[in-house]
Amino acid sequence: MNSKQKKIVLIGAGAAVLLLLLGIGLVIASKRSGAASDSTALRQNTLTLVRNYVEREEFDRALSLLEGLLIQNPEDSDASALLDAVLEARRLKNAYADGSGSVSTEELQAALDAAREAIARVSAAADAAAAAASRAASVSSADAAERNKASGSKSVESDEERAGTKVSELQAKKTVQEDPGLKAADDKRRAEEAAQKEKEDREARDREAALQKEQAAAEEAKRKAAEEELSKKNAETRKRIEAVNSAVEKGKERASAGSLRSALSAFDEARNSLPEGEKAYASGKYTEMAESLLALAKNESDSTLKSEALSSALEYANLAVSSDPANPRARFTRGQIYVEQKKSAEALADLLEAARLEPGNYLYHYELGKQQYLRKQFKDARQSFAKTTQLKSDFEAAFFNLGLTNKALGLNSESIAAFRSAIKIKPDYSRAQIEIGRLLDKNGDFKGAETAYKEALVHEPGNVSALRELAALYSKEGRFADAERFFKEALVLGSSDPMTNYNMAVVQLGLQKPAQALDYARKAVEAEPQNGTYLYTYGLAGELNGMPDVAIQQYAKAIAADPKYVKPRINLGIMYLDAGRLDEALNQFNAAYLVEKDNFEVNNNLGKAWALKGSFDKSVEHYARALNKAPRDPTVRANLAVAYVSAGLTEKARDTYKELIALDPSRWEAYHELGKLYISLGDKAGAKAILQELIQKKPDYKNAAEVRALLSTL
Repeated sequence: MNSKQKKIVLIGAGAAVLLLLLGIGLVIASKRSGAASDSTALRQNTLTLVRNYVEREEFDRALSLLEGLLIQNPEDSDASALLDAVLEARRLKNAYADGSGSVSTEELQAALDAAREAIARVSAAADAAAAAASRAASVSSADAAERNKASGSKSVESDEERAGTKVSELQAKKTVQEDPGLKAADDKRRAEEAAQKEKEDREARDREAALQKEQAAAEEAKRKAAEEELSKKNAETRKRIEAVNSAVEKGKERASAGSLRSALSAFDEARNSLPEGEKAYASGKYTEMAESLLALAKNESDSTLKSEALSSALEYANLAVSSDPANPRARFTRGQIYVEQKKSAEALADLLEAARLEPGNYLYHYELGKQQYLRKQFKDARQSFAKTTQLKSDFEAAFFNLGLTNKALGLNSESIAAFRSAIKIKPDYSRAQIEIGRLLDKNGDFKGAETAYKEALVHEPGNVSALRELAALYSKEGRFADAERFFKEALVLGSSDPMTNYNMAVVQLGLQKPAQALDYARKAVEAEPQNGTYLYTYGLAGELNGMPDVAIQQYAKAIAADPKYVKPRINLGIMYLDAGRLDEALNQFNAAYLVEKDNFEVNNNLGKAWALKGSFDKSVEHYARALNKAPRDPTVRANLAVAYVSAGLTEKARDTYKELIALDPSRWEAYHELGKLYISLGDKAGAKAILQELIQKKPDYKNAAEVRALLSTL
């Protein structure tokens, strides 16, 4: 076999491996989608993203995602099998690229056989998982929604992200259905967002699990010391303690395996064996049981079983608190159960008490701060998060949430400092960088904001929020080409987001592309039909596209959505004015005036409208207000001078024309009009001087003949 033939074989075989990998990813996604919980869905999307990376031969990125899945669940046979297959595919690619001939046809065939075996194993696992999930698949959509609601979030930061993701998903569905051409981009966006979300959630879970483990170890040591003290008592007590400990451990193992009934049976056995009079010991054991059942509930996808597990956990937590009201761990555990049950007030009360009983426990203050934040008790939340960071100086999530809380209180400098502390601990903390960018942008530090957004994108290139914020920043700076580039990238990853479509419409208007602006504005309005800003932009795009009917309709809708929104009233009034519909124009301008009496555009257009109406006193009033807002605007000053003349206020007109000439010496019409005013006032010398000055400075003035005729009379 010559080198050319060998290369063809290698290419074909490598492609076969890739196709097989793509196939298995699709099998996994299709077989499990119907019955998946939130976490399962994220896992499937991650596997789909792995498929995409493999398709592009980005094996390292695919391996990174698979390794993340295996860190989360070392028993994930699907991920393990795919990991092996991707490793082999990467090896083959590298060998092919090397061109050294180190890979024989036989070796290649063996690799393909191994890949097929992996596919068979993964397929079998997928089938088994689908069968096991059949019960969950029968749950109604209402129950499924309730499960998703009950699953909750682990931190303030994940609550915000998940809310935004859900809205985006709902909006995406409609857009993609209407425009199948967006499906490929939307699928890519969903996969990448899911994978990134899974990564962030996994990292958050891992961090909090480590914290919980650390705290539990210290408490376990205290518990064992107490039990050792108890065991020194009489033989009957020691016997009961051994029986209780054995039953509790058995129940915890069964709960960990997901067997609620077996766990409850063991816990009932432990409860019945508790020695009398040992309240502190009993409280500790009840707490362990409650913790175990709480963990089971968090991992349970079936809403009925989840509710039952939480109810049982609460029963044991209540026993723990009643046995020893001063047990902080019992209070904390019950508070966490209330969090899962969405009983915010009860959760807050228990977490407050836990932190009071054990003020040196940073985790108690952290969880307390989260509940206070969610209840908008920002001052209290700030204290709790600050206390957490004092007790645990390397806890980046606490610093991040402290930053959010400071932001909610308007303490921007303190907020930025907290976010930077989080980044110092975790340099790739993209969300913290984005928050810094938003605050710097708000403070007018556009360069600093740009740097922060770009830093977020370095660590997370597909972060839609960072792309969107950076593009919006460029738009505000008038850098429309840069804004367009980043908005387009954001749209590829989240094509249905209405804010992005709106911003893209604004950018297209800035680039003088009204047709494209119209399309983006339409998409924004379709997603949020009651958003006055989107409707106004849609109307403006329609107007610039020569579609007056569309413009009038959308401006009217924008006004209906927000009667105090001045911009659509101004534009609609101008359209009516241009069409000769004077009364309708005045209605819009006057309505806008009632909202913003000092608005330049409102007063300038009212001055024009009242002049056309013949009400020159009112015209003067509004032109004067407009001039007060823009004293260096020559056009407004000229309009005011004309209004003075029409109102018979000749001397004021004269003074205004003199001011206009001083402001803009090339305003030749002002010289001409001022000369005529001088004549009307009987000031021939003044008229002669100003008209001669006009002819000297502008001999080719368009009305030079008229000026010379006037001079001949002076």
